[in-house]
Amino acid sequence: MDRQMIICSEEELYVLRLADVIADREELDLQVQVCTSFEQAERLEEFQGAELLLIGDEIPYEKRQMSRAARRFVLTSQEGTEVGEEEIPIYKYQSVRRIFAQIVETCLDQDNAGLFLVPRKGGRRLIVVYSPIHRIGKTRFAKALGHVLSREEGTLYLNMQEYPGKEFRLGGKSASLADLLYYSRQEQNHLGLRLASMVKEEDGLAVLDPIPVSLDLKEVAWEDWNSLILQILKKGPYQNLILDVSESVQGLFDILKICDVWYLPYIESVEEEGKLDQFFDVLEFMGYKKLSQKARMTEMKGEPEICVKKALQYEKNTAYGDVAESDHGKAGSVEGNRRWRTGRIDLSGIGRLRQRYLSSTPDEDGIW
Repeated sequence: MDRQMIICSEEELYVLRLADVIADREELDLQVQVCTSFEQAERLEEFQGAELLLIGDEIPYEKRQMSRAARRFVLTSQEGTEVGEEEIPIYKYQSVRRIFAQIVETCLDQDNAGLFLVPRKGGRRLIVVYSPIHRIGKTRFAKALGHVLSREEGTLYLNMQEYPGKEFRLGGKSASLADLLYYSRQEQNHLGLRLASMVKEEDGLAVLDPIPVSLDLKEVAWEDWNSLILQILKKGPYQNLILDVSESVQGLFDILKICDVWYLPYIESVEEEGKLDQFFDVLEFMGYKKLSQKARMTEMKGEPEICVKKALQYEKNTAYGDVAESDHGKAGSVEGNRRWRTGRIDLSGIGRLRQRYLSSTPDEDGIW
């Protein structure tokens, strides 16, 4: 017999809309049934049983306590409404995402993870967007990349900037990256479920609010970042994890080392060329010389969506090791040619590379 979630309320339009959205959640391993009276819910419970009951507070407590459901949530019309000791109140006039998140959190805390499952699909990619050049639209590029990828595959975007911007405010009620780090340190069994209930969706892209205080971001150790990243890739429901990182993140070079793709946005100017030269010199000095060959340098010319489109087109053209219209013969992917320090995507011609010489000494850092 299929396990049931019963949603019961005399507000028919509300309960139908709520049921439609909750039933579409891939994490829910229950059938959703709708009732507009407690008598209907009683009959369902009698013949089918119920793991979870969501019931409106317009149903008197004397009736609600007759329910046989294993767990009972009361949809309250006002925040702070008192319910029975065995009941869990949920304010009904909030987003369905937050209602569902509260249900998941309560069930996980009470060791009822079996009511849910983490949707799992295909391979996973860790994508990092980082540049030593600032104020060139890097975060806009990272978000635009996330929106494009989310049209085909589940994609999660995490902002790991020191000051993430005006869209984020201190004291917000939404779950943040700080909360996810807390859960990853406490327990690893249900992180995928917690993550799925914590994120917000922006036109199909899963987004989690960043760490709100810059000092807290700087104090997160590389070991914690590494553990969190691996848990998300292993247990989360997303095929793509995009990290929008900054120098404030401990273990920045280690994150670049383990990622599958690293986009390095840049702009053409004498001053910025100097910053890039210094950055690549630091990479070499720190023993990460091979990282410079991993960078997919993307010129920020035009709107971020245009830059993303051309960067992805470059990926497509070089998927089999050939660079379309390359000025350098059979250069192939930048990573495969040790004579070049890095490759830059020239947006004036898709697939064209502009590369500069390195010394021809062999790569002896031994990191990879």
